Amino acid sequence: MIYNSCFDIIGPIMVGPSSSHTAGVVSIGKFAYDLLGGVPDYAHITFYDSFAETYRGHGTDKAILGGLLGMDTDDPGIRYAFDLAQDEKMNVTFQMENQCSYFDHPNTLMVEVRRKGKGLEIGGASLGGGLSKIFYMNEHRLDLLLNTEIDMEWIKETYLSESR
Repeated sequence: MIYNSCFDIIGPIMVGPSSSHTAGVVSIGKFAYDLLGGVPDYAHITFYDSFAETYRGHGTDKAILGGLLGMDTDDPGIRYAFDLAQDEKMNVTFQMENQCSYFDHPNTLMVEVRRKGKGLEIGGASLGGGLSKIFYMNEHRLDLLLNTEIDMEWIKETYLSESR
């Protein structure tokens, strides 16, 4: 694991209640938002394992929407993410599953998003303390830690596809 500071271990400044179930998930959604260049028109979110069991109580559903809306982990607007997504006319669906076949971790999700003809399917895992990683993108396995420097232009050119 790559830690840049003690806050990577302690956890980020965030809207809670859980760095694993909220802050890490916001960063996965924000990664998709950044790649798409804005709020998706459509998002299908699949929660696995622990996320599927506790998403409402821990705010995981609000966290992923907050990230997809471009929010950071400390944005109080995360609490209102469902209303804000509706205001943005984001078509959102959720699905719950037991285990992810791409990555073995209890805090795992897959997100399929589309915006203005561009499509993206990513798999992310929240590793704890607000750290998260992308392990899957458009049929490619990855190991991309979101607390490291990322060449977003290269990622866009390589993985962002026309909508399927």
